Amino acid sequence: MTTFLVMQTRVADEIVRDDLASQIRNAINDAVKTWEGLRFTFNERKYLITTVASQEYYDLIGTTLKIYDGSAVGTGEKLLEIDNISATVNNQFYSLTPRTQQWFTRNAAPATQYRGQPDSYTIFNDQLRLFPIPDAAYSINLDGLARLSPNPLSADADTNAWMVEGEQLIRQQAKYLIYRDIIRDGEGKALAAEGLQEAQWQLERKAAGKLYTGTQRAWTL
Repeated sequence: MTTFLVMQTRVADEIVRDDLASQIRNAINDAVKTWEGLRFTFNERKYLITTVASQEYYDLIGTTLKIYDGSAVGTGEKLLEIDNISATVNNQFYSLTPRTQQWFTRNAAPATQYRGQPDSYTIFNDQLRLFPIPDAAYSINLDGLARLSPNPLSADADTNAWMVEGEQLIRQQAKYLIYRDIIRDGEGKALAAEGLQEAQWQLERKAAGKLYTGTQRAWTL
């Protein structure tokens, strides 16, 4: 398994520099930021939020946001993009209807006037807003694109899927940033860009058979 330290060592070896330790650490974290908004199979996650009676808004980060099994999310982990939100009532799942903030403004009522089982949601200011305002504890299930923890990477032993499945992509991006912003080496930057394109293609090809079809199959079929 690749760790933050292994990644730092590999980048330093490939750019043949042993005097840029802090810059390499920063470049690796910046590389993760660059790519965390693009979906691969390894940065999809399932989460859980438990509602509180009379509470309308819920943060999409810890401590409100939990892993699907109820355990705490890691440092800096966050839900970036939502595919589906459902509620669990009497062990049955039902999907919530996505709405706009404007719809909520038109239809929402104070919790003292109307509370119930949520059937609609919107995202505003990085928070989940529910309608009706919950009248009890409900399990809200969220599927989507995640910012993986730990974020940022800091300890040498830190690791996540970007250090494993996405290792080649992040390594090439980190080198690109070092060549562009620190060393100011045009040739190195061009070579890193070439490696970056290759790494991206490989990851996207591996993801295509699942993400584009919803099944694990060859994407040419």
